[in-house]
Amino acid sequence: MTPGSWVVVVPAKSFAAAKTRCVGLAAADRAALARAMLTDVLGGLTRARRVRAVVVATTDPEVAAVALACGAVVAASAGPPDLNREAHAALRLAGEAYGDARLAVVMADLAAARPAEFDAALAAAGPYPRAVVPDADGTGTTLLALTEAADFRPYLGPGSRRRFLADGYHDLPVLSRGLRRDVDTVAHLLDLRAGHLGASTRAWVATQPAGPPGVTRPVRPAQPPGVRHPA
Repeated sequence: MTPGSWVVVVPAKSFAAAKTRCVGLAAADRAALARAMLTDVLGGLTRARRVRAVVVATTDPEVAAVALACGAVVAASAGPPDLNREAHAALRLAGEAYGDARLAVVMADLAAARPAEFDAALAAAGPYPRAVVPDADGTGTTLLALTEAADFRPYLGPGSRRRFLADGYHDLPVLSRGLRRDVDTVAHLLDLRAGHLGASTRAWVATQPAGPPGVTRPVRPAQPPGVRHPA
């Protein structure tokens, strides 16, 4: 695929409902962490050379506002939150708006993923009609690559990798830690080097009195949070 030939959908829960498995964090801290990680993911995708547009799928106005501030398009939907339904609807809209582009789905909690890692994964996915990048645990999914919206299957969630592979998706041998380590728990966050975290997530870590519960390593001061927008 040539540069700028992918449209990436990022399904995102409301910040208040996100990261409930981060035991030990107050509700406000979980929401702030979810916001920070989404900001970093959108910043990385908007700087990736192979990405033409980023579409955030959400039912939440606060998430939509963050997405717009980061230079993403918002595919808002009504009804009760359902990540699979929202992702599929956003893929359909993206397919209609960018008819010649390949489609991808990226999770909103890849706190250490960098633009070059997104580019490398999308390049690797290019030859395959449908492909999946597994999470670091080998059971979930962090990135899907599709040819068209009709290729999507509502498998996002625990155990999704096995279901996608059984449905014929190609398993991409991506080794990048930043792209494979999604953050569902505090232990997942600790699994990532502080210096590799995105700017907004590093800034969030710096607000914690001693880092998140269980942090024992020093954390370098964060750079001011922010997202570089596409020109």
